[in-house]
Amino acid sequence: LLIPFPFSLHRVWVEEGSTPGCLNCVMNDLDLSVSLRGVTYFPNGRNGPDRVNSAERVVIRGVQNGDIATITVNAYNLAKRSQNYALVVTGCFGGTQNQLYAEGQCSEFECDNSASHRTRNILLAIFVPLGVILLCCVGGAIIRRRKNMST
Repeated sequence: LLIPFPFSLHRVWVEEGSTPGCLNCVMNDLDLSVSLRGVTYFPNGRNGPDRVNSAERVVIRGVQNGDIATITVNAYNLAKRSQNYALVVTGCFGGTQNQLYAEGQCSEFECDNSASHRTRNILLAIFVPLGVILLCCVGGAIIRRRKNMST
């Protein structure tokens, strides 16, 4: 089954300002590529990585039902230790669960542990202040008892 809508992938990041008059102004260069059925697609209509834009887009037409695309984002050059980016994939996915996650990781549906994080944070918000108050009360009582014993 040929899907009539193109598979489109957008990746963008916020680039820090560079010096005036620079020739290569991308300080943090992330390379985007998509592999599908043995063909590697590069962004913005290029035949290789885009070294000048912080916004990149790959459009693939003729995607078939059941095709699996491998999306790769590599750091070519970074001015700092890491670079956050946004990745958006659009297309007709046929109503199946999207499996858009890094290799070795699980999807949000499979690994949603937000309930346990919320529970932990609520318990910490309650018991840490209570523990501090209890320590202050016990410490104050000990200090008063020592003062009374010394007099």
